[in-house]
Amino acid sequence: MKTEYKKIAEVAALAGRIMLESHAESYRVEDTTRRILQTSGLNITEVITYTTGLFITLDDTAPEIEPITLVRRITDRGNHLRKIYRVNNISRQLTNQEISLDEARDRLMVVDEEEYTVYSKDMATMFLVVAFTVLLGGNIWETLLSFIAGVIVALSRIGKEKIGMNEFIYGIFSTTITSFVITSIVQLLPYNLSSDVIIIAALMPLYPGTAFTNAIRDMLKGDYNSGVARIADALVVALSLALGVALGLSLVRVVL
Repeated sequence: MKTEYKKIAEVAALAGRIMLESHAESYRVEDTTRRILQTSGLNITEVITYTTGLFITLDDTAPEIEPITLVRRITDRGNHLRKIYRVNNISRQLTNQEISLDEARDRLMVVDEEEYTVYSKDMATMFLVVAFTVLLGGNIWETLLSFIAGVIVALSRIGKEKIGMNEFIYGIFSTTITSFVITSIVQLLPYNLSSDVIIIAALMPLYPGTAFTNAIRDMLKGDYNSGVARIADALVVALSLALGVALGLSLVRVVL
């Protein structure tokens, strides 16, 4: 019986970890994880989530039941709304007894390992920058230049992976290169172009908008620790982007 309870706790921890790594709101993670724990039939199910950690306890008032506590450290975070959607569906199927615990674990492991290819991510980043340039009113030449900006932003991940940059350094690195290259090209071309529109569009894939929005939602739900932590994380990334742009523009003045 203890083995079965531990399996339930591990499945709940797996679901919670996937959702936290996918930038799900804390209240959503706690609700989904708690519902999976409640399939055990025990009357004590406690879940606490933070931006960087997940804490689960499964226990009962019966003295013969030993408590089970699991802790999961969250180090990698990204926007994966599809993963959140799939984990929610799996948890509903499990709680409705439509699938077994083993089936739920297998499906969650598939979701955990599922990821877009590097090529698809790079292509999405490039087209996103181009789309934002058009949305911000860029002309045909600025739109063409925005494709170069998208390529720079997409390929800057190579430096991040090889050097092992954290999010703060990566934000400075990518925006410095982008703002320097784009501003230099605009100044050298004999056209009246705006580098501001292109640089702003290039910042959009890097800006932590989802994290900031979820932070506000967490705070409105009363999860102040998680909300403040998410806001701090988003502000640090936003600060790195601002510093990178400022550094790139300063280098342009020095070089040109």
